Amino acid sequence: MAFPVVFVHGLFGHLRDVRLTAGLVEYSVLAPDLIGYGPTVAPLAAWSLSEQADHVAAAIRSAGITKVHLVGHSVGGAVAALLTARFPALVETLTSVEGNFTLKDAFWSGKIARMPLAEVEPIIEGYRADPGAWIVGAGVPLTETTLALAESWLAHQTAETVQRQAQAVVAATEQPNYLDLWRKILVEKPVHLVAGARSRAGWDVPDWAEAGAKAVTIIPETGHLMMAEQPEAFAQALKLFWQAA
Repeated sequence: MAFPVVFVHGLFGHLRDVRLTAGLVEYSVLAPDLIGYGPTVAPLAAWSLSEQADHVAAAIRSAGITKVHLVGHSVGGAVAALLTARFPALVETLTSVEGNFTLKDAFWSGKIARMPLAEVEPIIEGYRADPGAWIVGAGVPLTETTLALAESWLAHQTAETVQRQAQAVVAATEQPNYLDLWRKILVEKPVHLVAGARSRAGWDVPDWAEAGAKAVTIIPETGHLMMAEQPEAFAQALKLFWQAA
């Protein structure tokens, strides 16, 4: 059965790239904005990553969907894990795309989380002023398409949202029971771990998580933003896992 697909985005942007969904035409795809995200969203009070998980679960139910293939990227991988733990009946499979397991993964988030907002704002504004440099710095070749994607992603949240989400992921992943939650998921659900070949070495995945996953996929010639670099290969990796799960 082709369950619908739900993408949970990372610290920046969204996962509504038409190049990605073009490779998933046989699936219904939902890519909701997390709390605080979206070009017209006003800053809110601080939130937890569990509240983000509840928010995505509510979006799934509002769409009339009862079970999904859940895919979380980076910080979104941590949100997806919490959603799976809190609402297991909603999740058929879980794919973590370089999702945060430990504070080592959340190093940049940890740095941003501790800064005064007045210091975070010029960093984010600097990215927005030169989105091409930002996307190239992330390892993505600069094309007209990837530049437009970078502009869209960087415009999708305020500096305040970035900091609050960074604080939320640090608070969640520093909890001792966060890895226990993952151990339970690995027993109960088919889990797919996906990484870019260039960024895999920097992803702090516990050995037991890799051993317990149903599939581990390394996408060649890509880094952390593999869905921007090689959307077709990324979509194909997801489909192969879903078909085998």
